[in-house]
Amino acid sequence: MAWVLGLVLVVCGCGDGKSQDSSEGTEREKIVLWSYYETEAQHDALDELIQGFNLDQNQYEASWEYVPMTDFTKKLMMAYTEQALPDLALIDNPEMPVCIQMGLFEDITEFLEELQVEEKYYPDLLQTVSADGRMYGIPAVCNNAALIYNRQYLEEVGIESPKNREELRTAAEKLTTEEHKGFLMSGIEGEQGAFQILPWILSTGEPANELGGEGTVEALTFLHELMEEGWMSHNCINLSQTDVARVFANGEVAMMENGPWVFPMLQEAGIDYGVIALPAGGQNSVIVGGENLGILRGKNIEGAKLFLEYYNEDMVQRKFCEKSHSLPGKTNVKMRGQSDMQVIEEQMKGAIVRSGIPSWNTLSGELTEAFYRMAVGEITPEQAAARLKSREVN
Repeated sequence: MAWVLGLVLVVCGCGDGKSQDSSEGTEREKIVLWSYYETEAQHDALDELIQGFNLDQNQYEASWEYVPMTDFTKKLMMAYTEQALPDLALIDNPEMPVCIQMGLFEDITEFLEELQVEEKYYPDLLQTVSADGRMYGIPAVCNNAALIYNRQYLEEVGIESPKNREELRTAAEKLTTEEHKGFLMSGIEGEQGAFQILPWILSTGEPANELGGEGTVEALTFLHELMEEGWMSHNCINLSQTDVARVFANGEVAMMENGPWVFPMLQEAGIDYGVIALPAGGQNSVIVGGENLGILRGKNIEGAKLFLEYYNEDMVQRKFCEKSHSLPGKTNVKMRGQSDMQVIEEQMKGAIVRSGIPSWNTLSGELTEAFYRMAVGEITPEQAAARLKSREVN
């Protein structure tokens, strides 16, 4: 998350490379963070984090640069080839193991042992910053997706928030009018779409390494019905998670699957919303989202370490997460006075880490491609499931 704040500063003109300590005669060393954060709240949180670090010491000056999520890993690889890497990266947690294997991140195991990260962070998330017993970063923030609903719309038709898939189907039908659809989710190609589609499949009990069976057919049939009946827009295949939130904030949909990063947008729009556990099925199947903070190999290691040490402070991490509406990676850091985060925090128990899903990086593309073909009418849910069943799982 801290990396993302650095990125926003550059976009907003805050990272101009000038030392904030004008009283010092010596020029500070520069450190740069890359991030793909999109929302205004995330940008504000990053800006504040960067500014706090710059005021906390006088040797280094941090800034951040925005890189789109869809190109993030590719841009890192290109920057490595061109010897133009940033010093730090706030990277999607399932992408980090891939980059570690490629040699992009610095081994900082001993430094992280001094910070006692193994005792203080979610164990499953630590797997995403580790390889072969060595550590390359810290889990900066985490999150997951829940069901968010417009209270006014539900009250108007006299229904309660849905607790299971059948109730969601009924609610989506009753809530669909000429003015708004009943439900919306992101089915866009790649990481974001897979993050939202897969929970519906896994909730049936289908193992992640055996996709394409009866559970996959059941889940895809359910989502296909929502689209075919007109209760969910087919355009979901073109919408990112932020796009979905904008549609919801505009009053064009009554319920959506989304994460806590969109809460500030809804609050600014004046939407009276509720948050409940994702009613995907009989078991918790939400996917863990979030970002890791790591140091790029061969860059300003000492300055980047100092930045990690600053972010590791409980008060700094809590403040950043509260502002960006994410959960801390540290288990002992709790959110204060944000009731809409309680469901997200509760769903972390038993949530599934993407790096633990076999061949996640290829699965995300194959799953969303099958979903796309189903949504546009090229294949049936059964055929979409068959495509997944025939894939090779490493």
